[in-house]
Amino acid sequence: MRKIWGLLFTLLGIICAFNFTTTVKADGDYQIEKYHAQADVQENGDIELTQRIDYKFQGDFHGVYYNQNIEGIKGVTAPQISIQDGQQITPLTPGDSGQENTFKVTKTDNYMRMKVYHSVKNRNLTFIYKYRLLGAITNYTDTAELNWKMIGGGWDKTLHNVVLTVNLPQSNISKLQAWTHGPSDGYTNVSHEKGQVVMKLAKLPPHETVETHMIFPTSVTAANQNIVNKKHKAKVLAQEKQLVLDANASRRRKKIIYRALIGFGTLVVLLIYIVRFYGFHKHPGNKHVIPTPLHHFFDEPKFLPSFTKVILDQTDKADSLSLTADLLVEVGQRRMKIDKVKRSYEITALVPPINPFFKYLIEEIGDGTKVSLKQIKRSTKGNRHSSRKLGKKFEKWSKAAAEGRNKYLDLDNLNIVKDFQLAAISTTIIIFIMWIITIIFDRNVLVSTIIMLVAVAIAWIIYAIAKKKITPYTDLGEIEINQIRAFKRMLKDIDDIKMAEVGDLILWEQFLPYAVVFGVSDKVIKALKINFSAEQLDNSMVIPYYIGAHSFINSSSSGFQASFGNAITGGNGSSSSISGGSGGFSGGSSGGFGGGSGGGAF
Repeated sequence: MRKIWGLLFTLLGIICAFNFTTTVKADGDYQIEKYHAQADVQENGDIELTQRIDYKFQGDFHGVYYNQNIEGIKGVTAPQISIQDGQQITPLTPGDSGQENTFKVTKTDNYMRMKVYHSVKNRNLTFIYKYRLLGAITNYTDTAELNWKMIGGGWDKTLHNVVLTVNLPQSNISKLQAWTHGPSDGYTNVSHEKGQVVMKLAKLPPHETVETHMIFPTSVTAANQNIVNKKHKAKVLAQEKQLVLDANASRRRKKIIYRALIGFGTLVVLLIYIVRFYGFHKHPGNKHVIPTPLHHFFDEPKFLPSFTKVILDQTDKADSLSLTADLLVEVGQRRMKIDKVKRSYEITALVPPINPFFKYLIEEIGDGTKVSLKQIKRSTKGNRHSSRKLGKKFEKWSKAAAEGRNKYLDLDNLNIVKDFQLAAISTTIIIFIMWIITIIFDRNVLVSTIIMLVAVAIAWIIYAIAKKKITPYTDLGEIEINQIRAFKRMLKDIDDIKMAEVGDLILWEQFLPYAVVFGVSDKVIKALKINFSAEQLDNSMVIPYYIGAHSFINSSSSGFQASFGNAITGGNGSSSSISGGSGGFSGGSSGGFGGGSGGGAF
């Protein structure tokens, strides 16, 4: 559970970091690539400590700092600090000047604070600290004890490649026992022959500790003056046994909770598909005649571009691109015209508009005969009532544009396919949550990820099969969509078609609005330039609107197609209708000294 709380506190820290500023800002970032510490226990109970900390600096830094917690021991000697850069080792000079290649030491009853001044930019350096911890070992009547947090919780960065070595002053110590408290993925090796304990950890998260608790015969530290005249070994063994029991109980609880959450998620997914397949068994959908697919079709659809796109996309309302295409139909039939006026566009009604949305734009926002895109945007800017009204008008048109779709779309079949799609989406979300839970509970992420990806893939394969097998169209819809798809394919393949053989410019004028709604207007316009002469294009009543100085259809953000959509959607906001023992680590703590140790860079 500590990892869960750690995750929450980390999130809180991130939020605070965005809401509060500090007086000191780093000029880059750094990482602790390696943390190696060697503790050589002396016969008098002191520890000669050597720490090698490898930094990877990204940016400009002035130096580093390290704080050694000495609460609970007899004191600490003056440190020696050096820097290793490749093969070169540079000893640093103690002092309070803050000059380059010096270090400042500040001592209190509980801490020795070391600040190293060494400018560095975008490179790796190793900082080496050497000093003696006094009175770190306690000799009881029946055992000697070392109880020490070798890595304290004062690190703000993750430590990578952690290796901690404790060497006793004797070898062949048969009664050496050691326990390590820290993350569960660490490893401890106790060598009785060498009188050595080595602890390894791939990485240690920020603010977590690694604690070693060792007992061995008092003869190993026979010169130790830190003596307590009472027995202590039984208490240590009982304490460590309880910590192991607590750790195992915690692991069991986490395992139970993890299995319960994963089991619940699995059950929900299974229930989703049980219900879905049962419903499909009861109502397997309607069968329809599928005509022979056409490759190319050279007659425009019998519907407006907006309704054509509704059928093609199998939606229940039209979008803003469809509105643009319907407007182009009005322009092609000489009922409206579009002119570019400076940086805006102006729509003029040559006859009273029939489309209720165009009628609203021209008569209520415009002057009764014309309206500019600038006027549409200005009418809704800062006016919530006008903005909502425009949105409602568009929503009403978008639904009206899809009226009669049930004649071509089999809504029952469409809902069946959508149910399978919803099941796949729900499965993906649930499995993603299960994957996050796996990470939080520190389970086998690789295996779990593979299993979960397979489950997500199966869900979407089922949806793909349902979409392929269950036609969303009626018998009449199958005929019409076959022609629409072939017509769209013809426009997409326009580079391979001689346009003049298909029809004259008047026919292509009628095709162009559909090219807009299909998103292939650029290709068709390019082909027009190749297949027809400039004189033919200039003589057209419509083509010049698409080509040349008066062009208003293009894929850029300044073209009419984009500007008109932005003007409408700007008024409608974001409406969707617009598109324990040796060999391992255990949890808890045995109360060792050094818990506040830690460092960083400045």
